[in-house]
Amino acid sequence: MSTITTIGLKIFRASTPEEMPCVRPTLMQYHAESRYSHIVFSEKKFEKNFIKAINNPANTLIVYVQHKGKTVGLLHAGIGDYYLGEGGIMVTVYGIYTSADVRSSLLGGKVTLKLIRAVTDWAKANQANELHIHSTSGIEPQSTGKFLNRLGFKTYGGNYVVRVG
Repeated sequence: MSTITTIGLKIFRASTPEEMPCVRPTLMQYHAESRYSHIVFSEKKFEKNFIKAINNPANTLIVYVQHKGKTVGLLHAGIGDYYLGEGGIMVTVYGIYTSADVRSSLLGGKVTLKLIRAVTDWAKANQANELHIHSTSGIEPQSTGKFLNRLGFKTYGGNYVVRVG
């Protein structure tokens, strides 16, 4: 487990199975707040994906932020080539979440900024060409868009969903 402390926040890169209890409650909060909350949370899938991620540190990143010993933010990302070409290294953020109890405060902004900086630093260290953040959780998409735009992210395309069953 690596850690960086700034402004009362501790940022960890998950690296051991013993860290699952640090991430689980916040991940469950994320799931319950998301547009996917109607789907039953799977402890088995959580554990499988967590272990897979920490066992592949060269191409997967899980970071979480704690404030006063409580996890208040988390991010899961992966890295790979553009799927139709050679090269074009892309980092894709699968999920980014700042807890509802701090999200609208100054602390929440700092948590989110620390998560973005951590994944940006990781992307640069891995010589990625692009960093993609897909906002598909349905949690405050307008605020998310404004925040990311202020950080220099541009909107390309969109996310579209239709229920088929």
